[in-house]
Amino acid sequence: MTAPATRTHDLTKQYTWTPSGPPPAAVFPSRYQIPERGRDPFKLLFRDYARMEVEKDLRVQAAMEAAASARTTAGIEPRWVEGLKLALPITAEAEYQAMKGAGLLISSINNPELQQGYAAQALDEARHLQLVGALRRHYLSHASDPDGLQYGSRALARHPIGAVARAAFAPNSVNDPIDAVIALNVVLETAYTNPLTVALPQVAAANGDDAYATAYLSIQSDEVRHMANGHGTLRAVAEIPENIPLVQGSLDRAFWHQHQGADTATAVAAEYYVRNRPWAYRDAWEEWVVDDFIGSFSRRFGPFGLREPARLADVARGVESQHHAVAIGLAALWPLNFFRTDPLDAADFEWFEANYPGWSAVYQPLWEAYAALSDPANGRLLLQELPGVPPFCQVCQLPCIVPRFEEPETRIIEYQGTRYALCSEGCEVNFSWNPRSYTSFGTFWSRYDGWDLADVVLDLGFLRADGRTLVGQPHLRSEGLWTIDDIRAIGVTIRDPLAS
Repeated sequence: MTAPATRTHDLTKQYTWTPSGPPPAAVFPSRYQIPERGRDPFKLLFRDYARMEVEKDLRVQAAMEAAASARTTAGIEPRWVEGLKLALPITAEAEYQAMKGAGLLISSINNPELQQGYAAQALDEARHLQLVGALRRHYLSHASDPDGLQYGSRALARHPIGAVARAAFAPNSVNDPIDAVIALNVVLETAYTNPLTVALPQVAAANGDDAYATAYLSIQSDEVRHMANGHGTLRAVAEIPENIPLVQGSLDRAFWHQHQGADTATAVAAEYYVRNRPWAYRDAWEEWVVDDFIGSFSRRFGPFGLREPARLADVARGVESQHHAVAIGLAALWPLNFFRTDPLDAADFEWFEANYPGWSAVYQPLWEAYAALSDPANGRLLLQELPGVPPFCQVCQLPCIVPRFEEPETRIIEYQGTRYALCSEGCEVNFSWNPRSYTSFGTFWSRYDGWDLADVVLDLGFLRADGRTLVGQPHLRSEGLWTIDDIRAIGVTIRDPLAS
């Protein structure tokens, strides 16, 4: 008679041995005490895993084929397509770093039960990368204006927002292994994948994109296992009292870091690159991050002496405001984009004011000016109407116009003879904890200091097939498109705000 799955799973854990030679040197040594045994709550066998994933992949493929045959993709809300040009490579970066992170954990944590969960997660993340690639191919073939989708991750690596994605997700794979678990499985997977892969598919469906909704809900069905990996690992290390202060500090830093990147990117996509908004991001954040993550975390780990993440009140304040600042910042930098940004109209203004009271006083004049300058015949950019370009935060890489555009909390510091900008107290705390991890790279503005804006666009390579028309545009019209000659005629010179 076939052994029950639990019995079979337990037997596989007995295939361990003590190596006769010295263990390989750890790439990232851990400060934590890690127990030799743990718990794999799913007790998943790979034969069962493969069967489940094949079924899910077939459903996603069927959804894309149905959209292609019915030609519904061409009818997706155009704003949403533009948002996907940015959202898909950001998701790919997150999945890639998560896959690397799972590999780091397999090789770094000598605990058979936990390693089983990490191995399944590594396969999951590879599958998610493939799904994102399949979606991108689908839109390239069927979307109404796919120009910009062809660049994918190459464009993200060149664009200023690419640094935000790198900053948000690199701690998942380049870290003390337990800190990586906390950043990836405890905070990102448990707190922030629900807004991204449950709430955002609702936005996609409301804007005519069922293929995206199906694919991302399929991704979310795997995230439950990844959450369990995080909770199983955290419970194992939390049972050792000496680990508690280390866990608390790591949790505080990771929660702030993921808020800066994940909250902002998801909120911008969900509210500024659509016409139909089924919810305000603030409300989705309250449901999934506060009620679900913070509530369950306190119940599960409060008895071990762990507290809810520090700066929760500051995060809540940022959720109310900072994606609005970043959205208009992206619009002002539109010549550098590989996606188009549609001006907001009266219906948009009404929705934002109703959901974020006070929004109109700060942002409506900026969006009206952006719309007025969308025609190249005006020969002027919104960028020229601003006092100067904001520096990028050295920690989270967001522009230093957060948490509020009208009241930024920028601080300029000097470290080992070099000046750095930090957007907030939260990022300053993270920088102080480990300056070396944040000072090994420059900023977008320092790379192009003194360049003409037209030459920056040429260096980025964001031109359409004719070699003249920019991929990024300040509108979604088919006429009145800006060319590289229009940008050069304006004569904007990029200046690094930290250079003087």
